[in-house]
Amino acid sequence: MSLTTSEYDSLLREYEQRQLDGEKELRRRKEEVAQAVPAIAEIEERIVDGSLQAARLALAGNTSALDALGRTNEWLINQKRQLLVGAGYPADYLERHYTCPLCKDTGTEIVTNADGSETRRPCTCFRRAIIDRYYMDDGLRQRLARENFTTFDLRFYSPQRVDAATGQTYRAIAETALADAKDYADRFGSEYRNLMISGYSGVGKTFLANCIAGELLSHGYTVLYLSAFRLFEIFEHYRFGDRESSRQASLDFDNILDCDLLIIDDLGTEMSNSYTTSQLFVCLEERDREKKSTLITTNLTMDELSKRYSERIASRLFLFRYIKLFADDIRIQSML
Repeated sequence: MSLTTSEYDSLLREYEQRQLDGEKELRRRKEEVAQAVPAIAEIEERIVDGSLQAARLALAGNTSALDALGRTNEWLINQKRQLLVGAGYPADYLERHYTCPLCKDTGTEIVTNADGSETRRPCTCFRRAIIDRYYMDDGLRQRLARENFTTFDLRFYSPQRVDAATGQTYRAIAETALADAKDYADRFGSEYRNLMISGYSGVGKTFLANCIAGELLSHGYTVLYLSAFRLFEIFEHYRFGDRESSRQASLDFDNILDCDLLIIDDLGTEMSNSYTTSQLFVCLEERDREKKSTLITTNLTMDELSKRYSERIASRLFLFRYIKLFADDIRIQSML
């Protein structure tokens, strides 16, 4: 599902409403406290007056008077908090409470650039709202709830069958893969790594990717899950679609580049051409430049990926942490 312009505007209006609701709630609490503890309203007035005086003194460059006024205001704030607690209220009851303290419910955050300049960009909460609402359908939500590290079942991996290349049993390989996936999720945010999970159909590649996705989502990261088919469809619409589909694809593409973790499921099953392949390289290159992690699942071996895609893409994929799974088709095993 794509994010349309009207849906984007609707989300912006929700953030505007969130700000209005927050201001309304703060006014309600102030009115409540003014009746219950009149002395607090007087202190608040003195704090406001002090802030105005501080602004005038700062413009005049009177630092000594400004410091003294700052100490007075700090004492008044402490007095207000003590009165609130004494009346049975939380100490921060008269402070504005935000759903997202980072952007203060505006949907945008200020980022300081390397040269000291500041740039506004969509806040993490806003990007996550977009992904949660418009990319995660009910089926995917249910699957992520079902497929997690606690439900990954090693019994589907044979302790007798052996991979000829490594001499390890399927079970031992799966145990290592599970440990590597948990480690990847644990280190996410502190260590930049890309991950590729390879294996034939039905060995649990997507399940393991979903385990990682669910873990990161629970810690507030933005995770965008796209099948390879859907990803390449966005690339097509970005360049060749009509005005509306191009607009939608442009918004999709921004999220593809900006999310904390991009999951590309079943790479190699899509219909590709020279343009979409080049866009895949742009996607991987941009995400690598910004140290945004990518997780790929595929049925293809590294040799097959090298033959299917350009050398530039293959060189990127060879840098991914590589996990391979072996099993008799788990979907068939589950039915049996």
